[in-house]
Amino acid sequence: MGYDYKLANAEGKSIVGLEVTYPPNSSTPPHRHVGATVVVNIVEGIFLSGMNGNPPKLYDVGESFMELPGCHHTVGENPSSESRVVFVAVFIVDTKVLESGYEALTVLDEGY
Repeated sequence: MGYDYKLANAEGKSIVGLEVTYPPNSSTPPHRHVGATVVVNIVEGIFLSGMNGNPPKLYDVGESFMELPGCHHTVGENPSSESRVVFVAVFIVDTKVLESGYEALTVLDEGY
């Protein structure tokens, strides 16, 4: 699932929605989202998320968290060895960034 639309009431900004799936025992390297605001809602499984050097927190189905512009997402993982995690991530991002494709929304830390 994915969508993107330019926001008529916020010039130069777009909204993007993506469904993301993490298989069991999977994770992403530390990263940032190019100045975007991101809201994540867990729809299946339990997700471990840590940001800006704060202790990681577990998020269950129906829970959500927000990453503000400049946020450093240091921990993002599915700690389960048996179940997948599915969440919907909604981004408010500069339209110019989006013109490079969805891959441009996530910038991994150097060395990854």
